[in-house]
Order: sequence, then structure tokens, then C-alpha cells
Amino acid sequence: MQRRDFFKMGISCIGAVALAKKSQALEYYPMPSEKKWAVIYSTWCGSSRDAAVWISEGLGGIADVYDVRENPDLSGFDNIIIGGSIRSSATSQDLQNYISSNKALLKLKVRGLFAVCGNMGNPVGPQQTVTFIDNHLAKLCDVSDKPSKVFLGRITKSLMDPQTAAAMAGAQDYDNLKRSECMAFGNQVLQTVASAVNAETALPQDMDLAQNYPNPFNPSSTIAYSLNRPGNVLLQIYDTNGRTVRTLLNAGQSSGRYHINWDGRDDLGNSVSSGAYYYAIQFNNQTLTRKMLKVK
Repeated sequence: MQRRDFFKMGISCIGAVALAKKSQALEYYPMPSEKKWAVIYSTWCGSSRDAAVWISEGLGGIADVYDVRENPDLSGFDNIIIGGSIRSSATSQDLQNYISSNKALLKLKVRGLFAVCGNMGNPVGPQQTVTFIDNHLAKLCDVSDKPSKVFLGRITKSLMDPQTAAAMAGAQDYDNLKRSECMAFGNQVLQTVASAVNAETALPQDMDLAQNYPNPFNPSSTIAYSLNRPGNVLLQIYDTNGRTVRTLLNAGQSSGRYHINWDGRDDLGNSVSSGAYYYAIQFNNQTLTRKMLKVK
């Protein structure tokens, strides 16, 4: 690929250097690291570009950031985060084509998934995660149970192509993308990978929530968690709309490792329908959440 001359530019709030290669490309030169990380994104108006760079910041500045239109060769990277802006419940065709062409590689190296959407300015909830991550990006990459995040984005009509700008003529510019949320997600992915490497010996900071087993399940599944100090534990199941389905535990416990079984029933004793559910543990002002799937 022929490259234009680079020019260096300082970016405020970023501790490394970004080099612009083409009008749509931004390559982020990271801090030294034993493992090679990359964040790849697709964008229309810049929201996902900024999200990707901020995610790299949350990783400690160790990741290269690539616009998918560069068609980057990621074979030399160990850990990859993929995401993009959403239109009509999907990422760009460029990103979809790239994932399809590199699925065998990406499936082994994807560590996190993200999406950026407008959502009419409303807060993002579990349904957006199911629609944009579980039913779209995760399926494209053929992965599951990866850290994921859906961010609210922005509209900047001056950055849109004429056709898109005309279609959104009645919309006003807005900016709901938060750097702090992107950085927190980057750190979450980094910590998840570090925890996986040291899973056999590492103790949780305050608690740890394992993936339920079996998963998918019918009719019941076991949830395992660990506490490194005593305190009150609240463990609940909720549906994709955020409604509480079952409270499995709300009591004080000492430090240690625990297992609890969910029989697939709600608080009234009714068997719940098949589909996606989430289970969340609250302990010491912290919350961990994982997804489970009940099948027929």
C-alpha cells in the first residue's frame, strides 16, 4: 500500500503520537508492550474513531488504532478490539466485509467488542447490547462472552457526506460520547485478559463472577462467584429489558468461593421462556454482570 508523507501532531489528553496517513486513517503509535494490541473501527462521522483512540488510552496507550478502510494486516497482533458506528442496527459494510475476510484470525484474537449509536439520545440498555453486540458484531466475529460496550455517539453534520446530511437535515448536532466511558472499557478489556492469564492463581480484587455452566442451559444452570472479604451479596437475574426476573441471594457472606443454582424460574415460581438473560452480583459497591442463554 502506497503511503503519503506523514505529519506528526500532538493530541491533547493523549500520551502518545498519532500519525494521519490518509483522510480516513488514523494510526495510533502505542507505548511499549510485550503483547501487541490493536483497536479497529469503522466510522461515518468520527465518533468511533475517537472511541477507539480513547479505548486505547484505557489500555494504557499500548494499542495501535486502525480505520477498517486501511484494510490493516493484524496477523502480528495478539489482542484485538473491534467496533464501529451503528446505522440501521448494523456497522458499516466495510467492517462487515473485513471481518468476513479475516474471521479465522479474528476469532482467535478478539478480546472486546464495542458499538457507537445515537439511540435517539436515550440511555443505552441491555437491548442495545443484545442487538448491536450479541446479534451483530459477536456473530460476525463468531465469538461469545467477550467484554462489550455500547456507547452513545454524536451527530456532526459538517462531517457527513452530502447524501447522509440531506437525509438528516432536520437533526441537530449533539455529542454524547464520553471519553471516561471509553477509557473504562479499555481498562476492563485489559483486566479481563490479565485475569484470564492468571485465572488459576489470582484472587479477585473484591469479587469475581464466573460464567454460568452449562451455558446455554435448560432447565437449570450454576453460577459461581468468589469474595475476598465478608459483606452483603445481592445476586439477581434480569431480562434484556432490565427487569428483575429472580433474586437468588440477598444476604451477608464471608470471604470464599460459592456456587448457586438457578432453576430457570422467576420470583413467582414460573418457568421463564427461552432467550437471553443477564445475571448480576452486587458487592462492596461494585457490580459484575454476565449473560446467559436459556434454550428450549
